[in-house]
Amino acid sequence: MSALFVAARAVHYASAMLLFGEIVFAIAVARPAWRFARDGAGAVGESIDHRVLAATRWSVIAGIVSGAIWFAAEAAVMSGTPIGQAINRETLGQVVGSTLFGRVWTLRLGLVLVLGGALLALGGSASGWRRSTAAIGAAVAAAAYLGSLAWVGHAVARQGLDDGTQIAADVAHLLAAGAWLGALPAFVRCLGGTLTLDGIARVTRRFSNLGMASVGVLFASGLSNAWHLVGDVPALFGTDYGRLLLTKLGLFAAMLVLAMANRGYVTPRLAAGDRAAPRRLRRNAVLEIVAGTGVVLIVGALGVTVPASHQPPVWPFDHTLGWQRIEEAAWVQLVLAAAGATACIAVAILVSGLLGRPPRIRFAALAGVVVPAGLFAWLLVVPAHPTTYSTSPVRYTADAIASGSRLYAVHCIGCHGRNGQGDGAAATSLPLPPASLTERVPNRREGDLFWWIAHGIPGTPMPGFASLLGDADIWDLIQFLDAQSEARNAAAMTDRVKPLRPVVAPDFAFEFIGRPQESLERQREGRVTLLVFYTLPESLPRLRQLAMNERALRAAGARVIAVPASASSSAVDAGIAGDGESIFAMASPEVANAYAMFAGEADGSNEGARMHVEFLVDRHGYLRVRWIGVPDPAFERTADTLDQVDLLVHEPPRAPVQRGHRH
Repeated sequence: MSALFVAARAVHYASAMLLFGEIVFAIAVARPAWRFARDGAGAVGESIDHRVLAATRWSVIAGIVSGAIWFAAEAAVMSGTPIGQAINRETLGQVVGSTLFGRVWTLRLGLVLVLGGALLALGGSASGWRRSTAAIGAAVAAAAYLGSLAWVGHAVARQGLDDGTQIAADVAHLLAAGAWLGALPAFVRCLGGTLTLDGIARVTRRFSNLGMASVGVLFASGLSNAWHLVGDVPALFGTDYGRLLLTKLGLFAAMLVLAMANRGYVTPRLAAGDRAAPRRLRRNAVLEIVAGTGVVLIVGALGVTVPASHQPPVWPFDHTLGWQRIEEAAWVQLVLAAAGATACIAVAILVSGLLGRPPRIRFAALAGVVVPAGLFAWLLVVPAHPTTYSTSPVRYTADAIASGSRLYAVHCIGCHGRNGQGDGAAATSLPLPPASLTERVPNRREGDLFWWIAHGIPGTPMPGFASLLGDADIWDLIQFLDAQSEARNAAAMTDRVKPLRPVVAPDFAFEFIGRPQESLERQREGRVTLLVFYTLPESLPRLRQLAMNERALRAAGARVIAVPASASSSAVDAGIAGDGESIFAMASPEVANAYAMFAGEADGSNEGARMHVEFLVDRHGYLRVRWIGVPDPAFERTADTLDQVDLLVHEPPRAPVQRGHRH
């Protein structure tokens, strides 16, 4: 099924590109060829001959057959049945009437009919203007037929119809590929015909210009597609889609080299009267077709492969580039600063008048550039693992942090200690002291942390836990380690807005009585959140004050969410009088347990925060202000809260917290 799907897609793409390319070649390139033909066959100056018409007609037939097979295979995939069972009126009717793919295919069937009519008119036209009109109509229909394939690709599957930029890039990519690759067979036929050397030179120059324009469009649109469907270099090397794309790029590069050889070396030989030049041109063009056929086959496979941006990459190399070694050692930074200064001086020498001095000065200056560059590259190379560029499928939530906390208490606290400082009870018995997690974790990729937890760290006492923990458990543990590191930054929070420190507020679900469930991440958009963890009866005065001022806080741009500080704390009576919406929410006890980490002091103590703590979460998802304990008198904090909310509301906009929130 998969092989049939890929083959049908490849043939369909190839036929559509060949159809468009033949017509473009005839209109934009071939006119001079017939003008200078020896046998006078092109004396009338028509742009399309019977060979072009034959190629386009066979392309239409191949497109119809391959399109029917593609449609049937797609119907089988959508219905979840074998292709033989999927070919029935009910299934095919649902695909046509209920899916974007079916509607696009219906449109393309109409375009085939229009195109067939235009080709018939073209073949039956005798006069020049009618023939030219039919050729232009066929070119427009062929462009629409080829470009409409963008609506059955990954761009629409990923973004729907809203991302017009990517769809436009796909259309441009298809048309440029058709104009170059689809026109190559017609160019090869020209080179094997009866044209004079001068006629071949004219055709070659025109085709070369067409190819250069097509390559420019292919390059720009390809970058756009890669940005959306691949995303980054690790995905390019670490996914099936990325490796297929690399192979496609390799074949494209080979085609580009052949085209450059034709333009830069063989074409000038034509102008010089070299009779062997047409044979070299034809050989290179045939090789371009072979490479282009490989490109089309890969395009067929890419269409049934999950895009690289949708799957975690498996890094295939033992090393990668990273800043860890430079960030962790001050002496390395000093050495690099000195090397950078040396390189700047060397560059100044190379571009100054000293170039005229003895060669040893030039060689020394060149070494002053090469050696620092090599040193910098060497320091950037760091060990890597298959999961280095994997990102957590587990979101940064209170539940994940609480789950990771329990796992940490069982498997990690003995060595790393309660706060990750490497001061656990078993640390003194180890040959090497455990590293401080609060310092190391923020500077490490999630994927590296996953690998080390699962497989251990060679040369250290750190064991692997893959036999004890599942993948989801390890990702939960990583979320807890992130929270543990960010709790250290949270210790600097006060009751005043300070310059941003990246302390991310873990997401959690909550619910007000009689209202649908919400989440912190979704409700905070455009608003500041006052998050209150309370204990009864100690927190009652403050809660009454907040309930009475809920409307004023909401008008200032803040929403109040109050939840019990611990599982043992009873929920407040929702009947407390207020002048606005209820502020009392129901949430999992894990929420208070997770947020207690951000309410402690630098030494990790948070006993006071277990009674009553309030946070201001800014519009972008960061914890910015913290009050610990019940205020006395209560009304003073309300006024202060309004002041701090106003500061956060009027802060300049910045990028919101991403799901992969590491800094």
